[in-house]
Amino acid sequence: MDALDNPPDPHKRQPDQASARHTELGAQFDRTLFAALDAIEDQKIPYGLIGGVAASGLGRPRPTHDIDVFVRAEDAESALDALSRRGFTTEHYDPRWLYKAFLNDMLVDIIFKSSGDIYFDDEMAERVKVVPYHGREVHVVSPEDLIIIKCAVHNENGPHHWHDALAILSHAPLDWDYLLRRARRATRRLLALLVYAQSSDIWIPNYVIESLYSALYRDRTTLTAGEPQLKTLGQSAAQAHHLGRHEKAPAYLAERIKEAIMQDSRLGQHDIHVVVEGDRVLVKGEARTEQHKRTVEEVARTACPWLRIDNQMKVAPLRGPEGSEYLS
Repeated sequence: MDALDNPPDPHKRQPDQASARHTELGAQFDRTLFAALDAIEDQKIPYGLIGGVAASGLGRPRPTHDIDVFVRAEDAESALDALSRRGFTTEHYDPRWLYKAFLNDMLVDIIFKSSGDIYFDDEMAERVKVVPYHGREVHVVSPEDLIIIKCAVHNENGPHHWHDALAILSHAPLDWDYLLRRARRATRRLLALLVYAQSSDIWIPNYVIESLYSALYRDRTTLTAGEPQLKTLGQSAAQAHHLGRHEKAPAYLAERIKEAIMQDSRLGQHDIHVVVEGDRVLVKGEARTEQHKRTVEEVARTACPWLRIDNQMKVAPLRGPEGSEYLS
């Protein structure tokens, strides 16, 4: 019997291995995914995948049982109509946040509000990434947005969301300031995730954790109830520290710059001193060449573009030993 004549029960969980490659279920999953994306893209509806497909494209490869398409609330009805015209059985499952569609015994969720009141807004739409999936390029939300979504939706029944977020932190290049800006809906959970990630030796800049901590717990007496995230997150780390009047802000900015220098493969871990005074960054130490000195300045400026770099490094080329030494 055709799947349209007897659609699957929407309340029944589909097999976790539905997307497994080189299986009959996997082939059905890919056909459903590609048909759904064809329908939505033909109507020029902006979207980003946010479920297992997105997690596989940005972090760790893993199977999934359904297809999660994130769209604007005003586009949800159009997306459902587009799928219906392509032969999907459709359902207004919950008009507050979710519609469903079925084809080939596979489920497509049309999501227009995620946990934590997270929406597919203009900023998220502008940062959608294109990644390969089973031989096709698909649109997924940015790694930063997916981390926030995973933090917000994580619960005891869905531990995979936490591990998906950790995998993205391990594999995807991240815009840390954008991640902070998007953290308002899951600030405490993101802070917990990043601290845990550091404990697992995943590199997380200290200033990101400090900014989240400051937004939640520092200078709370100067902020009205419910406002700490809005006062700090969504702005540069320097602005956040200044708004919070955190007396150690320059030290944390200096640490941010030093971390960037140590992480740059062109520089490595050298004896470089960084001091932040107001809007000035003083950099001292020895550089091997003029190019090495310029590279340090470039990395410092990229790490804190709103600050003025005062590069006082001395160029001291490495020299070989003047004579031979004998060990007895």
